[in-house]
Amino acid sequence: MSASPVRVTRLELEEFRLYRRLDLPISPRGIRIVGPNGSGKTTIIEALLLISTTRSRRGVLDADLIGHESGIDLGTLPYARVRAHIERDHSTARIEVFLERSGNGNASRKLLRVGDVSRRAIDVVGIFPTVAFSPEDLELVIGSPSVRRRFLDVVLSQVDREYMRHLSRFGRMVAHRNSLLKAIAAGESKRDELAFWDDQVTALGAYVIAARAIASAEIANSAARLFRDLAAFEGELDVTYASTLEQADAWWEPIRSGELEVRSAAQRVSVAVESAIRRSVNEDIARGVTTVGPHRDDLEIRLAGRPIQRFGSRGQQRLAIVALKLAEIEFISARLGVRPALLLDDVLSELDRHHREMLLTSARESECQLVVTSTDADLVEHPDLAELDFAVLDAPGQLRVIER
Repeated sequence: MSASPVRVTRLELEEFRLYRRLDLPISPRGIRIVGPNGSGKTTIIEALLLISTTRSRRGVLDADLIGHESGIDLGTLPYARVRAHIERDHSTARIEVFLERSGNGNASRKLLRVGDVSRRAIDVVGIFPTVAFSPEDLELVIGSPSVRRRFLDVVLSQVDREYMRHLSRFGRMVAHRNSLLKAIAAGESKRDELAFWDDQVTALGAYVIAARAIASAEIANSAARLFRDLAAFEGELDVTYASTLEQADAWWEPIRSGELEVRSAAQRVSVAVESAIRRSVNEDIARGVTTVGPHRDDLEIRLAGRPIQRFGSRGQQRLAIVALKLAEIEFISARLGVRPALLLDDVLSELDRHHREMLLTSARESECQLVVTSTDADLVEHPDLAELDFAVLDAPGQLRVIER
């Protein structure tokens, strides 16, 4: 394959969850980590995702990652540090995330460095691209639309810094507009004050929608092909970006087909967003929220023409997730020219033997560096994982690499 893999060569943790100190070398092919639940397997995945995306997992606060007793010996506020040494495109980088509690409760501050230079999140995300797969990812199929929007946001933020910038600003603009909508409903502000915020939401939201629609079509094509390889007799897997913009399929076709690049597509979408926001203004004021835009969109997943969320078996749903994750690898590789690290967090026990074999074969063929965790050592004793380092958790937070 033309795209070379991105690799983490060393992971260092300090006061991160239940790890007081860890200095973990990782081989080019990756590492297998075995241990009971609650011993710290997923913490390694969390640390790598934090380095990759600068954000904690869904539903986890940054403050939750900080060791409870950290800082006591030094007389400082509780803190945590994660440092990773990355190889990419024949060059190296050292990425560091430092977390510190600020005051009481769940407040914390975050500092990012590449080398010895402080950086913003937008400068860090994408240096170490990853694709993560855990049992929680079943929520991609059966969960709320917000889970699927986050899936697209994480993927796109790793390959398109403009997307990350537009998405962040869009969130702030919608929050301002929603506050104004409530003030208008209460008689404290006038409608003409909406004009500025409408323009901002339109321009920023159009870029987000266009980028998502184009990416979704690319991922959908790969996922459909991969699903046929995994489950040839289960039916066709269809993934479609579902927007609050009520436009005919023919209107979307130039965008979804990739005929337009993102900026040109965003110009086309902005006209529809502007019109939709104008039509929805009365409802928006009555409800106090912006009802049109990418924050209300979804990714529809169908199997044999029917929503897999409602009609798919649990096995079919899991296979759809496998196909989506493998498609995610292909998408990131095509956009960045490098292959992301693949993080498999205790997913092997979720699949039957046949589909576990197919996943591991696909993972090996992807040429990605692999980080695989399991409670069952037998599941990672597999020929496709033979080149990976092997580590065990003898006790919570006590990781030991075994020489083979």
